[in-house]
Amino acid sequence: MPFLQVILLVMINQINGQRTASSVFHLLKGKKSSQTIQDAQLYQLDKWFQTASFLERVSFEQMIADLSARQLIEMDEFNHVRMTALGRKTLESLSENLPALEFLHGWSLQDCAALFWKRLSLTVQVASHLIYRDSAYLPVTKDEQIQAWLKSFLAGQRLSKEKLAASLYEELLGLLNEQQAEDPLVLVLRLSGKHRTGKTTAQAAEILKAESTEYWYRFLNLLHFAIQHIIQHAARFPLLFAMIEDIYEPVVLTQSTKKTADMLQKGFTLERIIDQRRLKRSTVEDHIVELAFHYPGFSIRPFVSEEIEEQVLQAAAVLSNKRMKPIKEQLPDVSYFQIRLVLAKYSK
Repeated sequence: MPFLQVILLVMINQINGQRTASSVFHLLKGKKSSQTIQDAQLYQLDKWFQTASFLERVSFEQMIADLSARQLIEMDEFNHVRMTALGRKTLESLSENLPALEFLHGWSLQDCAALFWKRLSLTVQVASHLIYRDSAYLPVTKDEQIQAWLKSFLAGQRLSKEKLAASLYEELLGLLNEQQAEDPLVLVLRLSGKHRTGKTTAQAAEILKAESTEYWYRFLNLLHFAIQHIIQHAARFPLLFAMIEDIYEPVVLTQSTKKTADMLQKGFTLERIIDQRRLKRSTVEDHIVELAFHYPGFSIRPFVSEEIEEQVLQAAAVLSNKRMKPIKEQLPDVSYFQIRLVLAKYSK
């Protein structure tokens, strides 16, 4: 079975008939809507967020149709997708050979990882050519912002060309030796230098005898490990840390949510935020739910009483359900916003 289809089974197993297949598609693509963000957190699918931005809708629907035709998944009358008994048995069998991908965390790291990789691969290429005093080469990225960052980075280093290249080599070697997540070649094959051209995803996958999509996820897993390890041991990896420090965010929030968070910290009420920012009530409510997801210490008390919180938790436990509608039917006097806030606070 294609690797991406196995991931689809893993995700569908998690949502357990409570969402449509489209919700899985939006998660993999990294759609930053309130619903997709909520799904990522409620169903512990945040590791997969934005990890398949290459995925096309037509291809996704073909994979879903194939899984359905093989009776591994099924749809209910509301088009919610769930695993069949055969699907669960198949997934259990396939999971034995599935890479652990234990460091993958798309929601918090994928934006950072994409930039880090561009910076790293260009820096390695330039450092390699610098020590050979060779300026006649095509940069691995045409991204002008990345090129401008590298010029600033090089200008700020008090190292000779030879020392810079040697230090970068030592840091990368140390980083790769200290990890057990993946074969180091998963990353090394992609790097370019004076006497070598980095491999494409397909070429690297062929060399490592892996399916292209499986290789891609193993590459992301190693890249995400690298970011976490560098952040934790910044003093040992000064050059690599300099590539990350301005783009790493331990908690990822949309810009609009950050503004709402700032206003809440200043004591603004929900109504005042709506009025001053001229936003829809539902938009500001989405921001508050997002904050409840990401900050364990975030207090929902200004919006939900202890009594209502307990009612929502009891209804969710009885129904064994994270869908809003069945809980709302049980608690008609409780708003959807309050239900979402309680589920967000206890999503972990």
